[in-house]
Amino acid sequence: MRISQYADLNFAAKKMERDLWYWLEPVGGGRVGFLVFRPGQPAIWIDEQFKQSYIVQIRTSSAIYQKTSVFIASLNKTDGLLRIEDAWIYAGKSHLESPFTQRWDCVLDFFFDSYKEDLKLQQGLRIEPAIFHSLSKIDELHLAKSVPAVLFAQGESAFRRLRVQMYNEFSAVTPKAPASIISTAPKSKKSPGFAAPMFVDDTPDQNGSIARIVAHEEYPDTYNIWINGVKKGYAAVQDLALSRELRSAIKDVKELLVNVAWNDEFNMYEILSRV
Repeated sequence: MRISQYADLNFAAKKMERDLWYWLEPVGGGRVGFLVFRPGQPAIWIDEQFKQSYIVQIRTSSAIYQKTSVFIASLNKTDGLLRIEDAWIYAGKSHLESPFTQRWDCVLDFFFDSYKEDLKLQQGLRIEPAIFHSLSKIDELHLAKSVPAVLFAQGESAFRRLRVQMYNEFSAVTPKAPASIISTAPKSKKSPGFAAPMFVDDTPDQNGSIARIVAHEEYPDTYNIWINGVKKGYAAVQDLALSRELRSAIKDVKELLVNVAWNDEFNMYEILSRV
């Protein structure tokens, strides 16, 4: 199951009008994936594309290894950081339909009650919970020296987060969100700042078009898209068979021509077929 979904500002704004939302800075140089505990097996981290996996040496209470738990976690091998960001399954119970704050309680329960730091066993790997900020605080933040390319937005009633492309210009936005910050990091962490979403010529062609696509460098089934030589943002694939066909074909040629149409439900282009 996909951890996140691409969203432009219009789509994200509509979502934020109907729910409480929080923002999270991605781990620089890291990848998002799953931290998985299975009975009788070592803990493993798997990236969201299921291309890489690692055994994680971690000391926890024995109860954690008696039932399946699946956390969302970002791993930066260079900096030696594993950041726990969400809980989809905890102690054998699925929380995909639970509000985010309840899932976050599972993260806290695991980190403070079940996990015991052992840097020697972890071979220097730091394990920390994420810091989620209220979206209502965005207009109070300042630009960081290095602005992340993507901002994650997490809704209270959504298990799948949104990822929004960024650029280096700041624009104050104050969507509806709680005034408090969901944050439990054991150490203080400087505010990473905020940058507004980047937009190219995203005027949709409602009648469908032929487009040139290039695979996104990180996210599966998401492609950079150009129509008539103009970059239109991103396009997604909804059909499993087409997804496999495109992934196989684009390995050799790096870019493809496809038929696309605007999808109002997702507020972005959808790839329908190859040309």
